[in-house]
Amino acid sequence: MVKKILGRILGCALLSYGGAALAFTLITLPPQEVLTPSNTVTTPFTLQTQIQPIAGAIRTQIFGFRRPGGYPKVTQLGGLQLAANDHSGSASDFNYLAAADAPSGAGSASSGGGNAGSLWISSTYDSLENTFSRTAFYGATQNVIVGYDLTRSDKYVLGISGGYEASNFTTSFNTGNEKTNGYNLNPYFAWLLSDAWSVDLIGGYGRFDTNQTRTVGTGLAADFSTNAVTSDFASRRSFAASDLTYVSALGSNWKLTGSLGYQWSQRDQDAYTETGLTGSAVGESRQTIKQWSLLGEVAYGRGNSETFFNARYEDIQNYQKIEFTSGDQPANDPTSALLTAGWRYFGKGLTANFVFSGRVGQEQVKEHGFSMTLRADL
Repeated sequence: MVKKILGRILGCALLSYGGAALAFTLITLPPQEVLTPSNTVTTPFTLQTQIQPIAGAIRTQIFGFRRPGGYPKVTQLGGLQLAANDHSGSASDFNYLAAADAPSGAGSASSGGGNAGSLWISSTYDSLENTFSRTAFYGATQNVIVGYDLTRSDKYVLGISGGYEASNFTTSFNTGNEKTNGYNLNPYFAWLLSDAWSVDLIGGYGRFDTNQTRTVGTGLAADFSTNAVTSDFASRRSFAASDLTYVSALGSNWKLTGSLGYQWSQRDQDAYTETGLTGSAVGESRQTIKQWSLLGEVAYGRGNSETFFNARYEDIQNYQKIEFTSGDQPANDPTSALLTAGWRYFGKGLTANFVFSGRVGQEQVKEHGFSMTLRADL
């Protein structure tokens, strides 16, 4: 019954998603790119890519190691041996989050209904490059995230994570640079609805400081010189994301996963004044992104590890376009796909996840990433 109801919900959501019109906001820039502060161009691209590693790391903890019924493997968790077999079609298949520290005599995780805590740490590196000459920039964002979650009754997961984040971009279009660093705090919740269906909810809030420069030329011919224009400002970022996920086994070694997701994110930037010749005042601003996504993953497991590949199609519903008052214009692609491939290891009280990622489908944007996650049951 639960499968049928959720299947209909998923179908209706897909129909609504397919028929939705793409709305967008527009950033109009002067014809001289060098007059543009760095963040005016980078902001439409970096908000999504800076949130993606955080949400991805948390989802890895929630559902990344789950093994459905018919996917026979044995995993050691906190001294408790959990085995999935052909007859396992219950919530106990949520085994990596099952009660690893269940009280003596509790039997299996499916019978104890106890609590299990886990501590995890994740490090991510994500490079981003815009190749269109009038908006060209390149650089990377790095995250270190530490989290703790608690599993109750093998069905509910409640956790929180926090981390440090740093970005460094060279903005070629204005011969400048943009550096950002700050901290984020991210609570999350997951509910295993049935042996196959699950839903998660992730939130996040962060505060950041940005320093940036751009270079302009002054004078003519022999009197020509360059002038550095600098600025710094604070910003706040918040997001909420949710996925409805379905997991199933195909044969004894294959696992298939599909999900429908929605993400809302927002960045509020303080006003600032540039210093240096030709510097100007820039007002406060707000950027909001609403995004739908569809994910499909296939995993192959043997023994205590598995390799996997997934593709996540993403569509920004209110894409923030950049447009110049004259000359060549950027592609402004609102859709793309994030491809990931990796390896998961299931040890005794310890699990590990290593992932490579790359974005495709955007004509003038290149993105690649790597993440590593370790999780220990307490």
